[in-house]
Amino acid sequence: MSFGFEILAGFLMGFFGSIPLAGPVALLVMTRGLSREFFQARLIAGGASLAEGILAACAFAGISMIYERFPDLERVFQWLAGAVLVGVGAWFWIQGMPGREKDHPGTARQGGGWAAFLLGFGLVICNPGMIGTWGGAIAALETTGILSPDFSRALGFGAGVCVGVFSWFLLLLKLIRSYGDLVASSTLNLLTKSIGCVLCVAGVFAIVSLLAAG
Repeated sequence: MSFGFEILAGFLMGFFGSIPLAGPVALLVMTRGLSREFFQARLIAGGASLAEGILAACAFAGISMIYERFPDLERVFQWLAGAVLVGVGAWFWIQGMPGREKDHPGTARQGGGWAAFLLGFGLVICNPGMIGTWGGAIAALETTGILSPDFSRALGFGAGVCVGVFSWFLLLLKLIRSYGDLVASSTLNLLTKSIGCVLCVAGVFAIVSLLAAG
């Protein structure tokens, strides 16, 4: 199997796997796009795409075995994931949707560049379940003979995933740029607060589950 096939497979899995708008990153990118903050939305998407590419490459290389040998490491990431969800959720819950900004180059790049990128990166990299998710998807395809996981080709697969995820987010933002103004500001504000509430509750539930597990 050629090296380029791993890149193509990673791209397709990353692109189509990102289409459901159920995760916190997708919701953040969508709300930022709807508020016309396209620069920040792209940075959040870029950070998340890079992190998912890294985790996918790790799963392709079989690094998920690290968690089996060092269970405490996985627990640390679980605590971090819960804390990030609570923090981000509370912030959106309280702030709501900021006023729409006009889509001008001078305003689109204002504020929070690295913070937005790190937010997207952190939401994904701190989620230990992502390696398990990618490991399961890769194992399912391996049984068909389409993919042959190998450490030497993990980088190509991860790069394909990264580009695929980011491509989907760019397409989503392009659609929002074209049709986002059809959504009323009051609806966006309610949507943002609701998303914040859901993220906060999910983070609290994750932390409580960790405490209950001892």
